[in-house]
Amino acid sequence: SMNKKAYKNLDESIASFQYLKEESEKYWEEIDLETLWGFQIQSGSKWKKGLLESELADFQQQLQIEFPLSLKNFYRTMNGLTLPGINNNGNEGPITYGPKFYSYPEDIIIIKEQINWVLEENNLTRAVLKSQNIPQIFPFFGHRFLILDDDEFVLSMYGNDIIFWDDNLAKGIAKDIFDLNPAISMNDFEKKSFWYRKIF
Repeated sequence: SMNKKAYKNLDESIASFQYLKEESEKYWEEIDLETLWGFQIQSGSKWKKGLLESELADFQQQLQIEFPLSLKNFYRTMNGLTLPGINNNGNEGPITYGPKFYSYPEDIIIIKEQINWVLEENNLTRAVLKSQNIPQIFPFFGHRFLILDDDEFVLSMYGNDIIFWDDNLAKGIAKDIFDLNPAISMNDFEKKSFWYRKIF
């Protein structure tokens, strides 16, 4: 697992994402799949190679979203996993597969659907986001979304069921991969932010 100091130092730098990439691949070499419900990362998963600048530009263009540096550096370093997530349905049904970390271009439709679903469930449209200056959201893993404002917090957004997840993208990713449960300070979470009001 990842030590607390390493986790605390994770930021938006390429170095942070490279460190995450190396540590997670080592971790996945050793994990055993639990007989649980829900998609899990398969043992032996590796990250696909990062995106070229031209691919990154096309990715943003297709979503009509400008990525912050953290998201650009994440996708410059890696782009989803070589193996799909696996759900063994508690050993009670057929095994199913689906993406975990979303990749370009394979998962563009899923990314759009996830964004649209959260907006619909919160009675929002893209036009309203624009007119009311509400930060855009980007799903990178399951129901984890990066909030595209100055703070760049990660929220877990399942429709209109929204909880605070972590302080930044790299930490949010580490928290899910290594099953960390750090004590997170929410003091900085912008109280005037639209998404903050959705939580409280």
